[in-house]
Amino acid sequence: MKRTALALFACLAAGSSFGQGAFAQEMAADNKAANDKTPAAGADHSAHKGAMGQMNHVAPPACAEGRPECAPTATPAFAKDGRLWLVYSVGNSVYAASSRDNGKTFLAPVVVATAEGGVLDANGEARPKIVALPNGTLLASYTMRPEKSHDGTIFVARSTDGGKSFAKPTPLLDDSGQRFEVFAIAPKGRIYAAWLDKRDAKTAKAAGREFAGSGTAVGWSDDGGATFQGKKILMDHSCECCRIAAAIDRDGLPVFVWRHVFDGNLRDHYAAKLSVDGATLKGGRVSEDEWATNSCPHHGPSLAIDASGGWHVVWYARGKKRQGLFYARSLDGGKTFSEPEKFADDERAASRPYLLAAKGGVYRAWKEFDGATTTIALQASRDGGKSWSAARVTASTQDASDHPLLIERKGAAYLSWLTRKEGYRLVPIAREQAFGPPPKSALAETHVK
Repeated sequence: MKRTALALFACLAAGSSFGQGAFAQEMAADNKAANDKTPAAGADHSAHKGAMGQMNHVAPPACAEGRPECAPTATPAFAKDGRLWLVYSVGNSVYAASSRDNGKTFLAPVVVATAEGGVLDANGEARPKIVALPNGTLLASYTMRPEKSHDGTIFVARSTDGGKSFAKPTPLLDDSGQRFEVFAIAPKGRIYAAWLDKRDAKTAKAAGREFAGSGTAVGWSDDGGATFQGKKILMDHSCECCRIAAAIDRDGLPVFVWRHVFDGNLRDHYAAKLSVDGATLKGGRVSEDEWATNSCPHHGPSLAIDASGGWHVVWYARGKKRQGLFYARSLDGGKTFSEPEKFADDERAASRPYLLAAKGGVYRAWKEFDGATTTIALQASRDGGKSWSAARVTASTQDASDHPLLIERKGAAYLSWLTRKEGYRLVPIAREQAFGPPPKSALAETHVK
């Protein structure tokens, strides 16, 4: 009962984005999940009809101006010159704002785009995004869709003048049915993009055939995001409502992880690497959680690849075999994964895990909620995920909040978090605190030297 109650509270605070109906956008799952006896901790089912009645847990916007603190979500990126950029939406406009003091203050925001004839995806799972290229170009993206439909169109907009202005946004594809885009930049500058794509699902539906989920599509750009090549669905039957995770492997090729719809409607995770020619995704199942559901979990994975080539994955599961937050790693390029390791506290409605591989280690952060306060817990590993430091609270709030994100600059790790009460925070993660004291063997070796 305690876990169930906290899960319901989590819909109010821990799991919520806030403002402009963003939380309601994310809550599109069906009655079956809402009527389940044990609602998922942090599963964000607040817009369901059924067990939660007609409750709409959308917090009012903090403000209506185009400032970061007025937004439901904020996605960060560090530019080559050290500036921190945020992209976010307020109302039906997408903004970009920069900071030269690590998020303490921001310059006047720049309008990236204003959505006309539709609404923006602006929730924790589907949000505007930004990447900063080595040459100074900024690439922003967002998804616009009809007000009562999830048939989205992904738009990209570029700035080649240091963020002073953005060119007119262009659709990633000429067709609709795309959402949840993600980008990864290879060392030589190629931009890889992946997204969920319903074109094959539409074709099947038109022919009267059943089709589970969506498809995972991939494209790439060699001209700083001005144009994208490929743009094909490479695997069908991905879960249509969970974000994709992406990272670049040591050979410069991208790896993607997503929630997949397996036989029996099992919604577990799949990890795959793009081939050199961009024609195929090759990989396998991360774990067998046996989560059979007809609804949308709204809870995507996170992926990081460390300097030695280890793949690290965290995810949320509510299956027959596993429930809670889990971590696994692959040391052979995704051929096999370690036995899933459960972490975090179910009694505190743990949710929204996120990973980062930075200089000398791997970090993982997640949300917890005790019925009154949402906290961001963090652990770190200095041995490639074999062991982790004790969890510690990095930030907290007593109001609605965005999902936690981790970013790095020059090997230093940061927590990026937007909350309704406190606004935007970029929290430095001190290595000595995150990793804890080195093992005794390391201390002995240091003493001998």
